[in-house]
Amino acid sequence: MKTSLIVNTCSLDVLAPKVVYGRCTYRERADLLRDKILPSARQDGWHEIIVAGIFEEGEGYTYVKLDPIYRDRRDALWQRELGARHATGDVLAFSHDDHMFASLTPSLIQQHDPEWDLLVPKRVDCAGTELNNGRDHDYMGGHSLVMRRWLWARIPWTSVDTVWWDRSLTRLWRQEGGRIVFTDSLCHIDLDT
Repeated sequence: MKTSLIVNTCSLDVLAPKVVYGRCTYRERADLLRDKILPSARQDGWHEIIVAGIFEEGEGYTYVKLDPIYRDRRDALWQRELGARHATGDVLAFSHDDHMFASLTPSLIQQHDPEWDLLVPKRVDCAGTELNNGRDHDYMGGHSLVMRRWLWARIPWTSVDTVWWDRSLTRLWRQEGGRIVFTDSLCHIDLDT
């Protein structure tokens, strides 16, 4: 099973230094991505790493540029969509530029019970405190997730055009027969909380 990690970002957009979301500016997210997230991902054994959106060329990942359209959450959908179109993995993992999968995620995916089409990992802050990932309200939290290629191919990221896309896509993926599993065996860290 080949695993592709797709990280969407607008961190080097010309407006990034001025926009604060969470504890840091989007420009500071570029440092998180460059100095922490990508080095960790390279060590974890992903078959390929794709950064989609507004970032920079670099070693150990493929950069797919996509200029901003809306400068809101909808751009994340287009970035993920473009990243998925470039990915070659059977399994596609998606993450925002301020989230980092915990160690050895590709190995843990392969060891996971095979009865899933979309895995929603536990979400924690830097101190290890558990955060909302949608489980309590039965929707897939969009911060980080892992899905089989077939599900993305049938219901692409751009199937919805709303800032509340995580709830809409959860419904569509379930209607398509996707088995969404919330799991604590996979974890991602929200670095901006």
